Amino acid sequence: MILLPTLSPGLRAVASTQRGAFTAAQAYACGHSQKELQRLRQARLIVSLRRGVYVDMVAWAVADPAERLRLRTAALALALTAPAVLSHQSAAAELGLPLLAPDHTLLHVTRENRSGTRLEAGVDHHVAELHDHEVVDLTGGVMRVTSAARTAVDVARETDRFECAVAAFDSALRHGATRDELAAALDRARSWPGARLASGALPLADGRADNPGESWSRVVLIGLGLAPDDLQVCLVDDQGLIGYVDFGWDDVIGEFDGKLKYGVDDETDPRKAGRIVFAEKLREDRIRRLGYGVARWGWAELHRPAIIGQRVHEARESSGRRRRKAG
Repeated sequence: MILLPTLSPGLRAVASTQRGAFTAAQAYACGHSQKELQRLRQARLIVSLRRGVYVDMVAWAVADPAERLRLRTAALALALTAPAVLSHQSAAAELGLPLLAPDHTLLHVTRENRSGTRLEAGVDHHVAELHDHEVVDLTGGVMRVTSAARTAVDVARETDRFECAVAAFDSALRHGATRDELAAALDRARSWPGARLASGALPLADGRADNPGESWSRVVLIGLGLAPDDLQVCLVDDQGLIGYVDFGWDDVIGEFDGKLKYGVDDETDPRKAGRIVFAEKLREDRIRRLGYGVARWGWAELHRPAIIGQRVHEARESSGRRRRKAG
């Protein structure tokens, strides 16, 4: 019986400080031989994330997409041989900035050298100047990243979807970036590709949007001539606080129903799901008793804006507040 090698405690300790990733050089320093690493790979006990960078196969197998992205980022940090800063969509993920329709097929870094923009080994290397205030070191991060403001501007420039640009700016504002910081970063990029679309999106940005679906909804509503009067509207009745609704008009409230808006997904216990849905029905009944019409939509309707417009108009027609004012 052939006994397979295992990762030494020392190497596991090193990897634990790097999100689970380790290099071949670190393995050798911890007493492993090149032959042992080869046998571990052949037995599929470790997986190669980049040339000379590995992670335990079990850790990779059980990781969800977000955790796999963190592992890929850690592997990239270990593999880089020249200074670079994590940027664009990769920086957004590291900063915790939700984006609309993010694509993490490639990792993104920005360099300040003259080697030129290039795509290599699944990494998009951008060349651009970075000011000191546009680079941050995150606690627990594996490499430096662009700031929230610079990241949002880069993401907004790279997309061809206006709503994605607005969502990036919304996320940056919600994260703590200021409108002045966004404007300054965009001004520096005014001659760069994609700056025109980004410049059109920034005036619509609002950090009160709770998620990218709400950002897209707001763009749709504005395009329909139904710009909401307010966002995250606090509603109170004689029983106390009802809650905060996504969009508010004088006589209508609008709600974007994301997949997990009420904590219900395919894995939620049916009894718990029933209680959650019933509680939401009671909440909506309280809203209607205040005289508001209620319009709801989800991801599917965002692809068919006319349906959202129809629902808002129907809610307006059913509004008791409107009828009371008319009387």
